[in-house]
Amino acid sequence: MKTVFEPAVRKELIERVNKLTVHSPQVFGKMKPEQGLHHINAALQLYLRELSSPYHGNKLKAAIFKLLTFSPIPIPREKAQTAPPLISDGNYNIESEKKRFPELLNRVVAMADQKEWPVHPFFGQLTAEEYGKLAYKHTDHHLQQFGV
Repeated sequence: MKTVFEPAVRKELIERVNKLTVHSPQVFGKMKPEQGLHHINAALQLYLRELSSPYHGNKLKAAIFKLLTFSPIPIPREKAQTAPPLISDGNYNIESEKKRFPELLNRVVAMADQKEWPVHPFFGQLTAEEYGKLAYKHTDHHLQQFGV
């Protein structure tokens, strides 16, 4: 499974983010491209502890969702719930969000050797390796949402 801790994967994601425009097609979901990118950036801020959301899962659900999320199975379209601080239903400047993405991504990558990561609102405690994979899969999911 791909992880943002691999340089080639980061390069791929940054290139795909840079292809986003306000006119990118909405393949699925309700967000506009600028909202989707703001949401991706907010998730990275959650990993950096700049945003917080309490754990509100349960251990059985978390175990099942972790198995699915960290497998080759794609994230289901329009089925996943998001933590309240990650809801992006406002107006955002896509160019500003595009500039923020690599900066936030590189800051997450700089934490690769960190032993303690924030408790994820749905999955509970995750390792650095799991956060790296989650960052890729979540970003990829939303970029696919807009055809990039």
